Amino acid sequence: MKKIKIIFAGTDKFSSIHLNELILKKFNILTVITKTDKKIGRGKKIQFSEVKKTAIKHKLQLIQLDSLNLEKYSKILKKKKPDMMIIVSFGLIIPNKIIKIFRLGCINIHTSLLPKFRGPSPIQSAILQGEKKTGISIIQINNKLDTGNILYKKSINIKKTDTYNTLKKKLTILGKKSLIKFLKNIVLKKTLSIPQNENKATYTKKIYKKNGLINWNKKASKIEKKVRAFNSWPGTFFFIKKIMIKIMKVNIIKSTKKITPGKIIQADKNGILISTKNNLINVTELQISGKKINKVCKIIHSYKKLFKIGRVLL
Repeated sequence: MKKIKIIFAGTDKFSSIHLNELILKKFNILTVITKTDKKIGRGKKIQFSEVKKTAIKHKLQLIQLDSLNLEKYSKILKKKKPDMMIIVSFGLIIPNKIIKIFRLGCINIHTSLLPKFRGPSPIQSAILQGEKKTGISIIQINNKLDTGNILYKKSINIKKTDTYNTLKKKLTILGKKSLIKFLKNIVLKKTLSIPQNENKATYTKKIYKKNGLINWNKKASKIEKKVRAFNSWPGTFFFIKKIMIKIMKVNIIKSTKKITPGKIIQADKNGILISTKNNLINVTELQISGKKINKVCKIIHSYKKLFKIGRVLL
């Protein structure tokens, strides 16, 4: 496996796990590219990316970028005569000048079954839309977002209880296994290159903190999916007297009665029952602003006034 000379580009933990897997399987990593360090708070503390930590640990050459200006490193990369660039959760577009350097091209690992859910939030979108399956797609990089030919694809089932965190863990395991399998296929010359069907393409949007605000006029099933999809960031939340209440776990209680959406119907050790457009949402675990995450049954007696029965949430 040392014959394939690799440049690796990535940033977050998902990316670093894939880099670790390549190191574990003794692939030849020439250089690691990641984003520049982040300043925390008032700039007194510096935060390294997870990929940088991995590169330092294994004494790999490191290039850090603060913009799209990767082209200035083209001469350095050319001298290394790399075969392939592997991109995992990098967050920066690779210019054509860089792509042309690699004999085997640039590949990207995407956490959806492309062409469905292109863009920045494929895991959340799969849960939000009630998909039964998702997976990993390894594609050839081109000058457009997530549109390159599919080189390898593997699917997994989505459980009704899956959250963003649990599904990402599954996709991380699937991703690193898929990457090694794909690279072995290259050595054996068994790779495929299948163009994506543009007629079936869908796009996801970047998620912001404000997207986590609950709209009780939505159906209970939509709210329940949102709670799972936005766990742990940005979270789903509502306000009572300007106090943010973050929802951690819910279940749906069916109801045939017409009730004003957002009304607290019940608040006891079994949960906080809130009406929606159709059925009821039962909040069983939450976080009150400034407090720890807790089960409703453990804190409800201390917050009876906050979750007053009959209160309508805006």
